[in-house]
Amino acid sequence: MATSASEASVQPLTLVMLVGELEKLRKDVTGELTASMNTALAPFQASLQKVTDTVATHTATITGMETALSAHSDGITTLEREVAVLKSKLETTNQVNDRLQLAVEDLVSRSKRQNLRVIGIPEGMEGDDARLFMTTLFKKMVGDPQLDTLELDRAHRSLAPKPPQGSRPLIVRFHKYAQKERVLLWARKSRDVSCQGHPIRIFEDFSATLAKKRAAFNKVKSQLYKEGIRFGLLYPARLRVTINGQTRIFDSAEEAERFHQVHSSK
Repeated sequence: MATSASEASVQPLTLVMLVGELEKLRKDVTGELTASMNTALAPFQASLQKVTDTVATHTATITGMETALSAHSDGITTLEREVAVLKSKLETTNQVNDRLQLAVEDLVSRSKRQNLRVIGIPEGMEGDDARLFMTTLFKKMVGDPQLDTLELDRAHRSLAPKPPQGSRPLIVRFHKYAQKERVLLWARKSRDVSCQGHPIRIFEDFSATLAKKRAAFNKVKSQLYKEGIRFGLLYPARLRVTINGQTRIFDSAEEAERFHQVHSSK
């Protein structure tokens, strides 16, 4: 039986041909699948790249911050050490300043130990020569032969502004300390001291700081005086109290007041 041309063109399917066709199909499918996956994953890859870039930027920023923080930490440590040194120096300086203030206060107070402060003489009464006026006044008021040779180094009104009413104290400096003490002792013993009809008072001349310290004892001094208890204010600012033959010395008004309260309650 004769074979037709169409039948003659059909080749038998062999294993090799089948494998080749399958391999071709695999490649086609794989290519299409890869292309589809790349197309589908492209937006995610772009987003992932942005996240990666952002993370890299943040990492660099954090690294910079860590470096800066480390530098700041080192700087703070250095500053703390410097502050500690400065505090130590400040404490030393304050101690030295306190000692210097006490020394200056002592020098100022000692420079005034030959001074008396006279209160109550009207402004202008001393005339042009306050030293001569006060020399004559002391000799006449005290009447002490030892003051016949009284010599004053100077006399002047206090440096405060002239008040609209009243008068400024007169500051008098004695040449001899002993003569100043005799006038002060007379003033303490005398009452109703006056100058041309004007009542006057005579006190020691202290610096403002020392005067404030001594004035702090005024309250307890008044209480002691009313109760007839012996007391005296020692230089520069210490209160001596004698009770029942026993003497005590107080460096502060608070301490003296506490002692007085305890004594009064007995």
